[in-house]
This record gives sequence, structure tokens and C-alpha cells, in this order.
Amino acid sequence: MKVRSSFILLLLTFVSSLMASELYKFVAWKNIPDASGYQIQIKDTKGIIIVDKKIEKNYYSVQEIGVGDYLVRTAPLNIFKKPVVWSPWKEMEVLISDIPTVATPTQDKTKPALIIPEPEKNQTQISELEIQGDHFLDVTEVEISKEEKKLPILDKQFKSDKRIDVRVDTSNATAGDYDLTIVNPFQKPQTISKFLKVEEKKEVIAEVPKGKSFHSFSYPEFMAYLNANKAESCPLTGVPGPTLSECHKDYILINQKTKDAKDTFAFFKLISENQSDRFNSYSYFEDKCKPVFRPARERMVDFLGKHRGSLDPEETIRIEETIKKIDSCPK
Repeated sequence: MKVRSSFILLLLTFVSSLMASELYKFVAWKNIPDASGYQIQIKDTKGIIIVDKKIEKNYYSVQEIGVGDYLVRTAPLNIFKKPVVWSPWKEMEVLISDIPTVATPTQDKTKPALIIPEPEKNQTQISELEIQGDHFLDVTEVEISKEEKKLPILDKQFKSDKRIDVRVDTSNATAGDYDLTIVNPFQKPQTISKFLKVEEKKEVIAEVPKGKSFHSFSYPEFMAYLNANKAESCPLTGVPGPTLSECHKDYILINQKTKDAKDTFAFFKLISENQSDRFNSYSYFEDKCKPVFRPARERMVDFLGKHRGSLDPEETIRIEETIKKIDSCPK
């Protein structure tokens, strides 16, 4: 098992007085994802080990330890519950665990704090959520769920005692209200009902407009145009009929005689599942941006908004650059 040998122990000094019994003293260290638990040892100034325990979490209560100076070290455990490598002995600092609170953007508690769209079928959707409140810790646990269904937390970033950012996989989220549960060590879970709302996707039925040029179509309108102009005589290809010149058993010929045909084929590549096709389309539309092909720009904005968290970073940058070039295109 590969385990990182260096992990951060917080330097601590005991706090001699606590104002309320609901505050808990504990020590914490960096989580090791592959660890099967941890072993913690604490010794006093005489070198006597007063704590030597194996635990599951990357924090340990020192509520019952008397005021004084102590040293602490920890080790991740392997699958046989044996310590892999010990950290150096460090002066121990005590953290205080209080009951966390969550602030909502609106005073109306009947409304959800955050709203996201229902994901597209078979599409990855990653949602980035910012949680604001008070008494947050690096080891604060976050859960977002509806009834028995929990949404996977891909990443949690502790920003301050008043803010935690999480990346949530909402690809399989169904429409409805989700509760936020937030827990500090040794405190009772705090649940905020209806914190997140996944809005039911409303199908937009667009019609093909009459008397408009292709570049002035909206994205839904151009998708309706493609759907209404499928190449029925060439069912083995998804290429739109207006861009198809010839259809043969083993190959097809693309119509590139008019600008409309070229724009349509470039848009067809823009909505492709093949990344290389999409990159070619980005180059085409940023070079042929006079006039701006509105359906393409709207598609890029929509695609980036829905898939930013799961897209290849290179493609994210490429789309942003293309949109910027299209917007700065000379009129």
C-alpha cells in the first residue's frame, strides 16, 4: 500500500478554560485516503506515553486530558492494522469543536439556498457549491442527500471557519429537494432541510423559424432544423441532409459548396462526442465569425456551463478562448 510518509500535524497548546460543555477539545492531522485507520500516541514532558490507541478517523478527542504540555505523533495503518510510518513527535495543539451553523443567502427558509438544473441523460454533471456559516473546521464532514440517496462528494476545500467549498457529482441527481448535513468532530449532525434544489428539466420544444438566416438562429432553433433535416436516404450516418452530397455503402461525400453547408457541417462537429471534432469546430467558428454564427456560440456557452467541472481543462480553456475571440470579432 502506498502511503505518504509526511503528513501535517497541527502545532497545539492547550486551552485551559472552555466556556460551555458543548465545546470539545481534539487534535487532528492530514487525512491519508488509503489508510485503514490511524494509531495515535501522546506523551507528557516526562516521556511517559499516556495515549496509545488505534482509531478510524484522522482526529482524536483530548477532552479528558489535563492541562499541560504534550507531544503527539500518528501513523496510518495498513490493511493488517499495523502502523506504516510514524510522523515525528510534535508539540500538540488543541482544536476546539463547536456546533457548526450554516448561513442561507435568503431569509426565507422555505426556499432552497442553491438551485441547479437536472442533469442531461447519460451526461456527467459536476456542481460546485459554496457553503457559508460559522465554526467550520478542516475536518468538518459534509453530506448532501435526499431521503436515502447521497450525492458523491468529489472534493472538499476548507477555506475558513466560515466557508467550505465542495464539488458534488450530480450526474445521477433526480429532481427534488436535497438536505445538507454538516458534522464537526464529537458534535451532533446539523441538518439544513431543502438546502439544494435540483430543478426538473423542462423540455424546450423549438420550431424551425422561417425567413431567418442560419447565423441568426438560436441554438435550440438550429437543433430543431437539424432534427427536421436528417439524411433519411443515408441512415448509416448522422450527418445532416443539407451537408450531404453523396451517400455510398462505404463512404459519403460532404457538400462544401455554400457557406450554409459549411456552417452546418461545422456545427455538426461542434455537437459531436469526439473531442477532436469539437476542437476543429472551435477553430472554424472563431475564424468565420463575421457574422457571428449564433447557434454555435450559444452551444459553446451552454456546453461549458453544464460540463465545466468534468471537462478536460484544455478544452475548457479552448472554449473560453473561442468565445472571447467570437465576441471580439470585428462587426
